[in-house]
Amino acid sequence: MMSEPSRDGTHRVDLDAASSYQGWDPKGMLRFAREFPEQVKEAAQIGREFAPPSAFGGAKNIVLSGMGGSAVAGDFLARLCEHRLAAPFFVNRGYGVPAFVGRETLFVASSYSGDTEETLAAAGAALRHGARILCTATGGKLHEFARRHGRRKVAFLQIPKHDPNMPPRSALGYSLIPLVRALETLGLYPNAGRQIGESISLLAHLRDRLHEGVPGEHNRAKQLARDLHERIPWVQGTVGIMSAVAYRWRTQFNENSKMLAYSSEYPELNHNEVIGWEGAERLRDVVAVVMLRSPSDHWKVRARVDITKKKLIAPKAPVHLIEAEGASPLAQLLWTVYLGDWVSLYLALLNGVDPASIDSINTLKRDLADVLRPRQ
Repeated sequence: MMSEPSRDGTHRVDLDAASSYQGWDPKGMLRFAREFPEQVKEAAQIGREFAPPSAFGGAKNIVLSGMGGSAVAGDFLARLCEHRLAAPFFVNRGYGVPAFVGRETLFVASSYSGDTEETLAAAGAALRHGARILCTATGGKLHEFARRHGRRKVAFLQIPKHDPNMPPRSALGYSLIPLVRALETLGLYPNAGRQIGESISLLAHLRDRLHEGVPGEHNRAKQLARDLHERIPWVQGTVGIMSAVAYRWRTQFNENSKMLAYSSEYPELNHNEVIGWEGAERLRDVVAVVMLRSPSDHWKVRARVDITKKKLIAPKAPVHLIEAEGASPLAQLLWTVYLGDWVSLYLALLNGVDPASIDSINTLKRDLADVLRPRQ
């Protein structure tokens, strides 16, 4: 039995008994997770039907501007493209744009709602710099921005919002896959269709192993959630796609599970963080480490992970080593992301919290709006 007391101490949560956590997921975050393979399939069709202006090809650099889940999709694209693109790919988080943005830039403004203020400001700055702009959103002000400036300057890739309860972090397929397809159309991401097909198949198979009906003894996500419960997860990813996925795990723990979490990457952490573990004897009951790696990692990076785990971290804290499944980089990335999403949702149930709520972010937005409101 995977039973733990909920955060409020009123009852115990058994991840194998839905009745013990009924009511903790009022907006359907578990359902969104179950439907993710179909979301990726639909997103692939949206991308297949989108025809970016031919003038958007031949960019000398690519910038994706977004926040939160939209920016994470940019991190994934940048990592997926770094060994395919001759042009540099930069992920921009903020109100402004880098000084190099200009007429030879393909600028992607990504916002699930279409109303993210930082992204809107950055899109306006990119337009003034003469960049070619591709906006992607469900609608909102970003859609109006694209409509106002016309397709020659600003193209719009619309993604669906079937359920008003779906938060941006649950819409990763919509934020990522149509852009992968768009880059393929522009000649910037070869063989995207094959990689997407493999990903959809792999995700469906993984769902069969992780959904709520699979008992804990056979469900790796439930097992990880139990092991991470009441600890601080420290997620380490290997440089490249797994580094970006480690950050995604961290933010899913933050938002879904309402937990502090941290992330870092190999081999960089072997040059700084690893020294900190020398004084970490008291962390055994506080921290748990999750190491994410890919079969395509450089052999020296794989050796670093093995040695760091065995010699330096395992004596100080519990360690869980996860090897991505899949043949292509995109499939490996999405497989590992999907596993982490399920873990974060099961942790939310064990913590006795609503995985959809973002009360602290909403409070911050209200206070900022009050501070920035023009004074009479």
